Amino acid sequence: MKVYEENNSLIIEGLEHFNLEHTFLCGQCFRWEQMDDGSFTGVTGGKVYQIRDLGGTFVIDNATYKDYNYLKKYLDLERDYGKIKQTLSKNELLKKAINVGWGIRILRQDFFETLISYIISQQNNIKRITKLVNALCEKYGKPIFYKGKTYYAFPTPEELSAAAIPDLLQLGLGYRAEYVYYAVKDVLSGRISEEILLDLPTNEARKLLLSMKGVGDKVCDCIMLFSLGKSGLFPVDVWIRRVMEENYSSDNPKEAGEAMFGELSGFAQQYLFYYRRSQKVG
Repeated sequence: MKVYEENNSLIIEGLEHFNLEHTFLCGQCFRWEQMDDGSFTGVTGGKVYQIRDLGGTFVIDNATYKDYNYLKKYLDLERDYGKIKQTLSKNELLKKAINVGWGIRILRQDFFETLISYIISQQNNIKRITKLVNALCEKYGKPIFYKGKTYYAFPTPEELSAAAIPDLLQLGLGYRAEYVYYAVKDVLSGRISEEILLDLPTNEARKLLLSMKGVGDKVCDCIMLFSLGKSGLFPVDVWIRRVMEENYSSDNPKEAGEAMFGELSGFAQQYLFYYRRSQKVG
């Protein structure tokens, strides 16, 4: 893989196993928008980036080489997805799923953003989650200007602490408003942090997250998978439950998935989610 800077853009050549639609539309993130030309524009790390795929050469606009250390971690560029897919493809169902979503990479997202976004995600579809997260950012995040348009950074815990429960209700968060409010308090008090969770064994980290108001198994596992890199977890939503019940008659999809796929459970989950959701049957 070759990476270099040119005209305020990062050029990445020779990057395999990466597809923009698969990665940004697989349900793991809510702040990337597909543009008319097929590129994706999103806000992460306090900056706006636009990513284009020019036949296997990826161009990240509004980025310099100084941004590369952040972006390679965020986009998981140093992981060998070829090896992961080879291992998972020994399972016939995963082989089918990987053929559909072959270009998925699991993003390493900001912990606080992931925590709040997935609390908001409860009992919501992706379109509405995106709308609510963007509304939160527009109200409390810093504005960022890019190509004549105003974008907004995800608010910091300090910025979001200005929101009382009635303020969050006005944004349309419903019963989730209370959960967001208390999550901000947990983070600002130091009871919950990325550092604390990373230092704990996975089971202990899950217990701590599950002690938060409004955080259940699925939200907990998504936070740990998409922000802490805990790839041995198998989050279960309606699509995963369907695909596991249809193919394995499993009464406990989480337990079954983690038993089958081990430390690759998170990757398996993303391929299966994208695959089953793309069928849109049932």
